[in-house]
Amino acid sequence: MDVQGNAQPERVRKRRRRTMACTQCRTRKLRCDREYPTCSRCLKSRTPNKCTYEDGFLWQQPTTVPTNAFASDRGSAVPMPRDTPVDTPRDSGIPMVSNRPEPFPISEPFPTSEPPRLARAGGPMHHEYHGLTGHALAPPYRSRPHDRERKDCFLETVLGVPKAAVNQEPYLNTGLLQRPKRPAPATEHDMQTPSQVDDPHIDEEEDPLSPTDQLDLSPRMMMRGRETKTRFSGSGIFASLVAQFPDIKPFADEIRLSTPIFTQLQSDLRRVKRGLLKHMVLNRPFPDPTTASLINMLPSPGVVDELVGLYITYIESTHRILHVPSFLRELDQFWAMLDSPASISAAFTVQVLLVLACAWNLADFASLQSKSAGELKCQCAVEWTLHAGQWIENLHTKRPEITSMRLSILLILARNAHGMKRSQAWLTTSTLVKQAMMAGYHRDPSRYTRISAFNKEMRRRIWTTIVELDLQIALDRGMPPSVQSFDYDTAPGLNIYDDEIHEDSTEVPGSRPLNEITDSSFQSVLSRSLPVRLQACSLMHSPRINCRYEDIQRLDGELNRHLSRIPAWVAADPSDIITQNKIILWKGLIETKLCQSLLSVHTPFAIEALQETLFAPSARTRMDAATRILSTQRRLHDISRTLSLCMLGEWTIQAYISICQVLHTTEFDASQPSSISSAFILHNIPGIPESLLSLVETALIALEERSLLVTKGAKDYYFLSTIVGLVKARLWPAQATMYKQQVVERVLSFAQILFSRHMNCDHLGDKGMGNFKDNQVAAFMAAPTMVPVMQAEFDPNGMHPPLQSGGMPSGDFDPFLDIFDWEDLTSMTFPC
Repeated sequence: MDVQGNAQPERVRKRRRRTMACTQCRTRKLRCDREYPTCSRCLKSRTPNKCTYEDGFLWQQPTTVPTNAFASDRGSAVPMPRDTPVDTPRDSGIPMVSNRPEPFPISEPFPTSEPPRLARAGGPMHHEYHGLTGHALAPPYRSRPHDRERKDCFLETVLGVPKAAVNQEPYLNTGLLQRPKRPAPATEHDMQTPSQVDDPHIDEEEDPLSPTDQLDLSPRMMMRGRETKTRFSGSGIFASLVAQFPDIKPFADEIRLSTPIFTQLQSDLRRVKRGLLKHMVLNRPFPDPTTASLINMLPSPGVVDELVGLYITYIESTHRILHVPSFLRELDQFWAMLDSPASISAAFTVQVLLVLACAWNLADFASLQSKSAGELKCQCAVEWTLHAGQWIENLHTKRPEITSMRLSILLILARNAHGMKRSQAWLTTSTLVKQAMMAGYHRDPSRYTRISAFNKEMRRRIWTTIVELDLQIALDRGMPPSVQSFDYDTAPGLNIYDDEIHEDSTEVPGSRPLNEITDSSFQSVLSRSLPVRLQACSLMHSPRINCRYEDIQRLDGELNRHLSRIPAWVAADPSDIITQNKIILWKGLIETKLCQSLLSVHTPFAIEALQETLFAPSARTRMDAATRILSTQRRLHDISRTLSLCMLGEWTIQAYISICQVLHTTEFDASQPSSISSAFILHNIPGIPESLLSLVETALIALEERSLLVTKGAKDYYFLSTIVGLVKARLWPAQATMYKQQVVERVLSFAQILFSRHMNCDHLGDKGMGNFKDNQVAAFMAAPTMVPVMQAEFDPNGMHPPLQSGGMPSGDFDPFLDIFDWEDLTSMTFPC
C-alpha cells in the first residue's frame, strides 16, 4: 500500500516454464537445439538412440521443424472443445496413480504414509490412441491447483500428436522414470519480465527420487509371433537383454558382407542352426515303449555303474529325490532279475534310463565306450529321454504317488541336460507343482500319522526340489513362480546321511548342524534362502513392479546375508576327490543361484543408473553379481570339465551379457556420481576391461562345450560370440577388423567341430558333413583378409547396406544373420 493509501493490484506470480529439451540434455542440464529426431548434442556424443522427447514435444518444438513434418500418415488433427473429457481405457498402457497402495510383501509391509510417485517404463511418448481419429491421449497429470489454468490448454495442444513422434525403437527402454515436479520457491527471479521467465533453458526444480518413493515400472519382455499366435518371455530370458546392444545387427551384417565364405556354407550352417539331431532323431516316430523295449535300451552294466555314480555325486546331491541306498539295492535286484523280464518293474526301468540320461553329458564318451559291449551312439541319451517321456505320458496317473513324482522330476532334468523342450519347461514344472499340492506335498507331513517317518522325509525332499526347479525355470524364462512361501508349510528335509533313515524307521533322526557335511547339506543350506528368492522372482516378473527402492535394498540385504552364511565345508579326508568336488560344486551353485536373484532384482534399475543416481547401488551390485558368477564358472572350469558343465546355466548367459553391456556403454557423464563410479573406473583404470573380457571368454569356451552336446541349434553360441566381438571393437576400434575375423573363426570352428564329432553318424543323412568335409577353418585362414565394408554405406535407419561382392539378394537366406533369428530376438522386445 502506497503513502496515499491506494491498494496496488496483486502481482500474478508466473510459473517457471517446462524446459524444452530432449531427455538427455535435460538430465545433463545442457542447452538443446531440439532438433528432431536427434539433437546435435546427442548426435555428437554418438548416442542418437538415447535422444528422446517427453510428451508435448511438438508443442514445444522450435520453428526449425515444420508443423507437418510428421503428419504424412496421420491426417489433420481434429480439434476438441476444451470441455471434452478425456477417458483413458482400462486396458491402456498408461500407468494410473492409485489411491490404494499395492505393496509387495517382503519382510514387513511397505510404508504407505506418503503419496506414491508416478514412474513408468517405456518410451517417453507412450500414448493411447482415441477411437479411429488417431488422437493420442496424453498420460494423466496430477491435479494441482496451480495447474488448473493451463490444463485445458495443455490438452488442446498435446492431443493429436503424430504417431511418428513416438520412439519407433520398441526395445529401447528410455525414460524409465517420470517424477512429478514441485514448484520452485518464490524468488526475485519470479518477478522478472515475461521474456526472462520464458527462457526455455531454465530448469524447473524437481524433487530427487528417494528410497521411500513408490516406483511403478514395467520390466522388459519379449513377445514373438503375431495376432493370436504369440509366445511371451519375460525379463529373465537372455534374448530380452538384446535391447542393450542396438548396434549388434549392423555389426553382424557387416561381418556377413565382408565374409563371402558364408555364402558357400549357407546350407550347412542352416543345418547347424536347426541342430544335427533335430530332423532324424527328435522328429523320428517310434512305437509306444514296453517293458521289454525299455530293458533292451539299457547299456552294459559297466556303463550304467559309471553314469549312476556321476548322477549320485553331481546331480542327486543338488536335487534330492532318491534315497540312494534304496535305489542302489533295487538296481542290484534289477540286474539279478534280467533273466525273468516279466517280474521287472517298468517304472524302475524308466527311472534308471532317466538317471543315465541326466548324467550322460558329464561322462567321457571314450571311457563309456571302453566299458560297453556294443557300440554307443551319440544320440543314446536323447533316445532314452524320448522313450521314457512317452512311457510316462502313456501312464495316465490319476493319483500321483512318490514314484511318479520322481519320474517327472527326472524327465525335466534329462530334457534340460540335452536342451529338449525348453520352451515347455515352465508349463511342466507348474503342472508338477499342482500335482504335488493335490497329493498334499505342500503341507508338512508331520500332521499325518498314516505316513511313515521314512516317507515323511522323502516327501519333504521332493517338495523342496519341485519348488526349486519351478523357481529356477521361472527365473530363466522371466515368468512368475507357481507358489510363494505362504502357499506351503512343508519343512525342508533334514540334514542327515541317507544311511541314517530307512523304510522301517520308526523315529526321525536328529538333523545335523548345517556346517557338517551330509548327503543333504546342499538342499538344507539352499532352502534357507528359498522364501526370499521366491519373493524376488515374483516381484521382478510381475506386469508392474510396484515397490519402493528401499524394498529393493531390503531384498538385496537379505540375499547378501544368505551369501555370507554359506558354510565353509571342508572334507575330512583331503584325498577324497569326490567329496572335495561335491563341496566345490555346492558352494559354487549356492553362490551362483543367489547372485542370479541379485541380477534379477537389480538389472532394471542398473540400466537406468546413469539417469537416476539413486540407482547407482544397483549398477554396482549387478556388476558384482555378474562378476562372481563368471569367476566361479572359470574356477570350476580350471578344475574339471565335469564341474564346469554342472555349473553352466542361464545365469551364465545373463552374467555374460550383463558384463558385456557395461563394457559396451563407453560414454559416461562426469556430472553423474554413478557414472564416475562405474563407467569411468571400467574404462579408465588399466586392465579392468581386459580382466572382465577374460572372464567372458572363459565362459564362452565353457558354453561352446555345452552347445556341442545339446540337441538344439547353435544360435545362442553364435550370438554370444558376436556380442563379445562387438564389445571389443567398441573398446578398441583400431582393431575392429581383427575382432570381426575372430567371430567368423568361432562360427566356422564350431561348425567344423560339430560335424567332425558326428562324421560317422547316420543322422547326418545323405548330405553327411557337407562342405565341412574339407577343413573350412583352414580354408578361411588361408584366404585373403576380410573384404572391407565402408561404414558410410550403411543406412542410419538400420536398413541393409548395398550388396557387396559375394553377397546375396536380400530375399535369400542370410547365412549369418539367420542363425540368430533376429526377428525372434529383437524385433518384438519392448517394455510394456
